[in-house]
Amino acid sequence: MPSIRRSEALGCWVPVLTGLGLLGILIATWPDPPQGPRFEGAGAPTPRSGGTFVFHHEENVRTLDPHIAYDELSGMAIRLLFDGLLDYDDESNLIPSLAADMPTVSEDGLRFRFRLRPGVRFHPMPGLPSGRELVAEDVSWSLHRLLSGAVGSPGYPFFSSILGADEYHRGEADRIEGIRVVDRYTIDFTLKEPDQTFLNAMAMTFAYPVPRENYEHWGEEVKFHPVGTGPYVFDEWERDVELRFSRNRRYWRDRPGPDRMIFQENLARELAAQRFRNGDLDAIHRQSPSDYRFFRNAERWQPYLSEFPRVSTFGIGLNCEMAPFDNVHVRRAVAFAIDRQGWSRARSGRLLPAGQILPPALPGHDPNLPEAHTFDLDRAREEMRLAGFPEGIREPVTVWISGQDQTSTQYGELLQQDLARIGIQVRMRFVSFAAYLTESGKPHTVPAFFTGWNMDFPDPSNFLDILFHSRSIHPENSENRAFYRNPELDAILDEARSETDRHRRIDLYRRANAIVSRDAPWAFTYYPLSMEVWQPYVKGYRPHPVWSQDYRNVWLDLPRRRLAERLVGAGSTAPAVFFPLGGRR
Repeated sequence: MPSIRRSEALGCWVPVLTGLGLLGILIATWPDPPQGPRFEGAGAPTPRSGGTFVFHHEENVRTLDPHIAYDELSGMAIRLLFDGLLDYDDESNLIPSLAADMPTVSEDGLRFRFRLRPGVRFHPMPGLPSGRELVAEDVSWSLHRLLSGAVGSPGYPFFSSILGADEYHRGEADRIEGIRVVDRYTIDFTLKEPDQTFLNAMAMTFAYPVPRENYEHWGEEVKFHPVGTGPYVFDEWERDVELRFSRNRRYWRDRPGPDRMIFQENLARELAAQRFRNGDLDAIHRQSPSDYRFFRNAERWQPYLSEFPRVSTFGIGLNCEMAPFDNVHVRRAVAFAIDRQGWSRARSGRLLPAGQILPPALPGHDPNLPEAHTFDLDRAREEMRLAGFPEGIREPVTVWISGQDQTSTQYGELLQQDLARIGIQVRMRFVSFAAYLTESGKPHTVPAFFTGWNMDFPDPSNFLDILFHSRSIHPENSENRAFYRNPELDAILDEARSETDRHRRIDLYRRANAIVSRDAPWAFTYYPLSMEVWQPYVKGYRPHPVWSQDYRNVWLDLPRRRLAERLVGAGSTAPAVFFPLGGRR
């Protein structure tokens, strides 16, 4: 006799059948998922507040401390909770945010003066239920904490050009000489040398101001109790399930938006697509190959969809301190053994083959790079011979990958079959995203790993400096997770960072790009094509050129209206079925 249970994928109660015959009948008669949107907006002419916006990711958030967080998932939440002195507009231009205007800059390019907006208030916090005003001393304290060696922030390299930052980071000074509070709303930053990326660094989430007393109250637990000045206030985090936020009704900018935001964690992309088609998620940003093909070909979804090449690079990170990848010829063999076109076919053509770290959209990318990684088995086998392994490597190598869903498994299988051709056996180790970030940032821990880099700001230094400069190696939270050291590369990157002549600066990055491809600390695999889809009643959203899934400007055209149409394919004899709304709005 059948029992019933609630299907979270379909949002309704379904029978659980015990006989194969009954199961076959159910499969044969159960309606297809909705072929188009189930709901549309009410037609409001202007933005308004109200409702609940539900979004997701397939992994789990690691931390909500902006000084420590350096991953896409955490950034999605941090962008709701915090503001920076600077931000980016929809064209990747720097604009003032908490700063009243763009900073004034001295003639020598070494001093930057920021003037804060008066009246900006932090969210409520323990002992201060109404919050308090943001002042210049908060910016100073935040940058000092960020640059402390004891904190170990992965953001330190971006700000190391500030005068005295290195000495403070090493514990040799009590204050950073180049940070000076002028008055309640004014702060100066003085650099030791020109740095063409300093203003970009000040727009990064690392530089978002935080209140000192919140950190003193919570200590190490502050990562679960964030307080910022952003458009949303943190409510609750049910770990590995979801995070909840409410609209900041005292926000310094008049910005309508949802009353609540819910960020669901660990939601596999196949299940997310089902929930989205049923109307239980408001946006999705990753799809399985079959779901990608569905949305790409579904006419009714086209007005609510954007497909675009991300300014990102993915690859296999190879730990240059651990055997066998301490041998450059083994690393090169891996780089030339990967069939990138085969990977793209397996992923419905959404992967653009990558042979270098810089994506095509960034200056310094060389489409004719001689050192570029390509699929060349003869060359891969020759590199194995030069490494001393003409018959292959006897012991399997362990490759880490975050998650263990269908996508992760498929990527692992693709790598295994490619490297088997040159005598390298791959043993996959699937771990949570948080464990992956923690362990791969430690020396001598993770021999090889699937990895990728999304642009923080539109400059080649953001890829080359942070991923491959030796100063990005730390006892924990290393950004240079390949633990690759090359003094020649370091010198070129240091020169490029302060070079004011644009043409010479880009030429330096081209040289650096070639060195990294030659030494192969990563075996580059692909540049991704991304697709984002949102519901018809979701307004104010388009993918941002810098920020991933930046939902700060979203508003909901409520009440949403049910679309009266059959939810099954054309010509089907199955009955039209409407699934319940679920009462979340």
